[in-house]
Amino acid sequence: KDSAIKITYCIPDGIQGENHPSPGEAFQGGVFEAFLPDSERTRTLLPRLEEAFRQGLIFTVIGVDTGARASWDGIPHKTTLHGGKSGNGYPDSTYLTRLSDVLTANGIGEAAAKS
Repeated sequence: KDSAIKITYCIPDGIQGENHPSPGEAFQGGVFEAFLPDSERTRTLLPRLEEAFRQGLIFTVIGVDTGARASWDGIPHKTTLHGGKSGNGYPDSTYLTRLSDVLTANGIGEAAAKS
């Protein structure tokens, strides 16, 4: 069986920023899990994902009022090990390339993650 790397993001409840639907209002956080194949290529992507997280590119706030909550944003993540590409899982032979391309498009190349 192929091994996987599990990433757990813990987003605390907070106050929405200027780029969110209701700046200054509360939002509900959450625990989000993602999976990556355990490979050399993946290990080159992990620091880039960390940088994307630091820059606030992985999550956003959706909804308004009491329904405002943290949600995945523009950086693709696999949230299950099964189900294939259409089920947001594996197998998906193009995922790591897509992930790398999206990170690069957001200004997070290999050099950016090393700084």
